[in-house]
Amino acid sequence: MSSSKSKRSVFLLLPTFAPNDAIGNDVLKSYEILRRAGYDAHIFADHVDPSLASLAAETRAAPQQLWKDTAAILIYHHSTDWQAGERILARSKNRTVIKHHNVTPPRYFAGYAENYYRSCISGVEATGRLAKLRIDFVWGDSQFNADEFTRLGVPRERCRVIPPLHRIEDLGRAPLDTIIAGKYRDEGPNLLFVGAFRPNKGHFKAIETFAGYRALAVRPARLFLVGNLDVALTQYREDLIQHARNLEVDDSVHLAHGVSLSQLRAYYNIASVFLCVSEHEGFCVPLAEAMFFRVPIVAWANTAVGETCGGCGIVSEVFDAHTLAEGIDEAVTNRAVMRDLVHRGRRRYETVFHPDVIEAQLLSLIQEVEDL
Repeated sequence: MSSSKSKRSVFLLLPTFAPNDAIGNDVLKSYEILRRAGYDAHIFADHVDPSLASLAAETRAAPQQLWKDTAAILIYHHSTDWQAGERILARSKNRTVIKHHNVTPPRYFAGYAENYYRSCISGVEATGRLAKLRIDFVWGDSQFNADEFTRLGVPRERCRVIPPLHRIEDLGRAPLDTIIAGKYRDEGPNLLFVGAFRPNKGHFKAIETFAGYRALAVRPARLFLVGNLDVALTQYREDLIQHARNLEVDDSVHLAHGVSLSQLRAYYNIASVFLCVSEHEGFCVPLAEAMFFRVPIVAWANTAVGETCGGCGIVSEVFDAHTLAEGIDEAVTNRAVMRDLVHRGRRRYETVFHPDVIEAQLLSLIQEVEDL
């Protein structure tokens, strides 16, 4: 390890540092990798979960001279309007990187949660401001994310793509919830989608696709929708339940929120197909989880979904519930197709999304910033 590298500082900035959060996981794993590689890495956030307090400091407590170090690297994780972080970025003399995790378009929250709606408007506006700052590089979780900055004027040659670091391997080692695994492991196909109960996640379309599959296959089946639920979006959940009633599939649609790692692993364990018809994704970590757990994927290639799938699922370029239902039927009845989907998914995980692969990408990108 060179002495210069051992002294190189890397500052990881994000508004909220919390456990079991996709951005928090990306930052935590980046911190661990950089530390192991000899960098002097530090995490700063306005809000730090007590369980992570030993690893991060509050932004307001950071010495101002840190942002004057021209040799240091500042990685700003962007997904929302964060005024304090934006001020640091604007005045920083560090080598600067924006890691873009995407901002959900505000329209999805109209009529459901005014606070989310306003926050997304502010987040989109913040993206526009960030694109005008002095930025050395933009790292997108996907090409879809990176392209947002190129459309705003950031030269394409300064944009890179690196998947988010994750804790999928940890999930795979979690104890298996035997209640869920035992209750639903039978002959009926189990369709699964994992994603927060938010209107951009396409739950309505998932229920419609499931209803189409039930009509097509004429066999017992279940749809599991698993994810976190904010109390502010309780009405959204109620609307999903009513939608399932209207389509006469409510007896087989199961909504699960606040699940543990053991329970989440069990849902992947019983899944016959991972169904993703999300309306807006900047990456979609659960797709990589499905690949890891060898669950065949049927998806709508919308926003970053097709890019993340990378040809390892039955993917439709347009949303059509009947076409997707046919894809599900093929995945669960044709064993050759099922084996191929499982093989391609796991191979994509190992070659593109395995932590060692992403670690090598991160260190290569950091070296590129150092070489400026």
